Amino acid sequence: MEEFLNFGSEYFENGLAVFAIRSVLLYFFGLFVTRMIRKSIQKEALVRGDHARTPIQFIGNVVIALIWAVVLFLILNDVRFLAGIGRAILGATSLIAVIVTFAAQEAFSNLIAGFFLALYQPFRLGDLIKLSEKDINGTVMEITLRHTIIRTYDGTQVIIPNSIMNSQIVENKRTENNLFSRQIVLSVAYDTDIDKAKEVLVKAVTETEGFVDPRSEQEKREGVPPVSIVVSDFLDSGIELRFRVYTRTSAEHYALNGKVRENVLRAFRENNIEIPYPTRVVELRK
Repeated sequence: MEEFLNFGSEYFENGLAVFAIRSVLLYFFGLFVTRMIRKSIQKEALVRGDHARTPIQFIGNVVIALIWAVVLFLILNDVRFLAGIGRAILGATSLIAVIVTFAAQEAFSNLIAGFFLALYQPFRLGDLIKLSEKDINGTVMEITLRHTIIRTYDGTQVIIPNSIMNSQIVENKRTENNLFSRQIVLSVAYDTDIDKAKEVLVKAVTETEGFVDPRSEQEKREGVPPVSIVVSDFLDSGIELRFRVYTRTSAEHYALNGKVRENVLRAFRENNIEIPYPTRVVELRK
């Protein structure tokens, strides 16, 4: 038994068997603590609301990374030649400080940028954002120690370093009332009764399943319409109208906009309102 326990002691501090058992226990300890932290993050996010979800998750990621770093250090510390290397490294602190500064400059920059993103929250998890310079649109899924993950309309994931996210011009499509809005543009013929077209539009939009009324209680009392329709331009073939529809999450936009367009098309046909084709007047001269 003693020979079995001492097997590999020339390479491992307490033998191979003890090293293996200790490594497995430390690994499962790390998994257990990680799971408990993630559950706590979810619980705190539900209690404190969406505004606290982003910083809580970021801090949780930092703590989890530190825990696994400690677990890895404790495991490798039992390997004799690695422990010797570690002591040698600790003895050359000035040289290592210079090496680490250069090697970890980008990683440290991403970590600090992620910290400021979580602290000031120019966008939160679940927000629909647009990076104009990179031509990227999508929903923020996660902010890790190194990067931000954005899910695009195509369902793909874009992974962007935090340092870039912190220096980009970001358009956040979340409104002040924590709703998400998207503009719909259409045109009607020049002989259309604009007041009637607006009335039909409002009715078609508000009766669409999933429609969210963005008005405050005061705006409702003041008679502000639930859908604000603007005559935005005079086109070659018709009058351009613009209005916004609102949803509670960015993921609902695509489906709701499709339903709104279907309802508007039916309502226009029922009320003989024309969505014009481009037309040209051609004069033939002899």
